[in-house]
Amino acid sequence: MTQNARFIATAAALLVLAWLFSGERLLDAVFEMPDAGPLDDAVIALTVAAEDLKARLGLPDVFGALRATLHALLGV
Repeated sequence: MTQNARFIATAAALLVLAWLFSGERLLDAVFEMPDAGPLDDAVIALTVAAEDLKARLGLPDVFGALRATLHALLGV
């Protein structure tokens, strides 16, 4: 595996991991994308399945907790 491919695979895996432990909803962003015909239907279906999986896993919102802690400590 080349260094470029390894970097891209690692970055993609880390983005998915960060999304799993965040409170962000990817589905909201997907519905804001332009209409691309049948392509966006597939993207929406995949996103709904991913959001359902994330909800079933019940992972904590680590980034939300970190943000709340920083806001409390800094008084913002």
